[in-house]
Amino acid sequence: MRNIAVTNNPPSSPLPTGPDPDRGRGRQALRKGGVITPPFSRLFPARGRQGRLGRILRNHLLALVGAALCGRPWAARFPNPGVHGGTPLRNSKGISVLFLIIAMLLMVTIGYVFSYLIPAKQKSVIFPIQSNQAFFIAQSGVEFAVRYACGNGWTTTTLLSNLNGITRNLGSGRFTLTYDFATYGDKLISVGEVPIGTERRKIVVSNFTSFLMAITYFGSASTPADNGTNTANPTVVTPPGSMQAGDLVLMIAQARATSGTLTISSTGGQSWTSTAQQSQSNCRIRLFWCRFNGTWSADPSVSMVTTNNNIVVMHVFRPSNPSNAWAVDVAKVSGNFSAPSSPYTVTIPGITTITDGALVFAAWASSDANTWGSLTGGWSTPGSDQYRNTSDLGASQTHAYKVMVTGGDSGDVSKNQETLGGDAGARLIIAFKATII
Repeated sequence: MRNIAVTNNPPSSPLPTGPDPDRGRGRQALRKGGVITPPFSRLFPARGRQGRLGRILRNHLLALVGAALCGRPWAARFPNPGVHGGTPLRNSKGISVLFLIIAMLLMVTIGYVFSYLIPAKQKSVIFPIQSNQAFFIAQSGVEFAVRYACGNGWTTTTLLSNLNGITRNLGSGRFTLTYDFATYGDKLISVGEVPIGTERRKIVVSNFTSFLMAITYFGSASTPADNGTNTANPTVVTPPGSMQAGDLVLMIAQARATSGTLTISSTGGQSWTSTAQQSQSNCRIRLFWCRFNGTWSADPSVSMVTTNNNIVVMHVFRPSNPSNAWAVDVAKVSGNFSAPSSPYTVTIPGITTITDGALVFAAWASSDANTWGSLTGGWSTPGSDQYRNTSDLGASQTHAYKVMVTGGDSGDVSKNQETLGGDAGARLIIAFKATII
């Protein structure tokens, strides 16, 4: 048996020694009363210097991360990390790989989220588009109802019930109209659908009748009456009774004269507009018009420049809405016509109106007491078929009107001189429109 010498000296330090001053100081720093102590003075080295323990701790951390990535305990994978064997990850490449994996996971997650959101957005974007389309189709229904009602003369709540339930298809959608005075009052309801039976938008028009403007013939007056006599200058005409404010008043004056200008002599309290006079040998005509203000201060009259043979005819047209203003839709077009041959047809070329519901008015005048007939289809004669004055050598005039449901070509209009035919004369045509104010 070997004898073991017992001494009181502590074991030598495992740290290397040598001439390097730092190595010597490190050894002495770890030795204190025979106990190896950590180099605390190295935990917080001076600026610009790195302690050895700091390097050891970093290497241990890298070894731990590397072992975790390899799926093995770090102590088994790296038995002496940081001091002798080191670690493959002490150059921080392992941390970069870990961050790369995390970044890739984030990118995959973001890609999945976008792949879900984009198709969902594409599917949902159709709904506001269809909603807007349904709204405009409903608006088209309102415009259709206004034009359809005016074109058919439906301006009362009773007649407007004909709009109830009307449906029209427009593209991939449709509108449905509802007008039920008993249930909803004076309201038009237009519902648009796109596609049919799905997305819906509704427009409600209150006081619907106030948006309608239809023109109808009201009445006529003349001096003289048909087949009468008159030579008075000025010539006075008594308006028809029961006129209302907002009525359109047309006054056509005719003189059998070769010179002179026809003018308003007494306004009757109205503001008249005078169109250009059309003059033909022994036949001079001029159109005057006004919006009736509700009161006649006197019967209006026209200065005729002659006492041979004078005619003044008044026609009155009424708008469906008295809160209106009248204006010329198409300016007057006039001219002379020569004596026609049998069957003595006189044609006035048509005009193209601009406004839906415009009133087209035409007039013929001759220097003989002709009767007139055979009016073109689609036109109407206001008042008498003609207005004859048998004074002197005679004169006559006749008229026609047409309400245009939609703006466009009125078409030519013709009448025949049915008795005493074959007389020259003058003609005119003009269009008026009524607007709500």
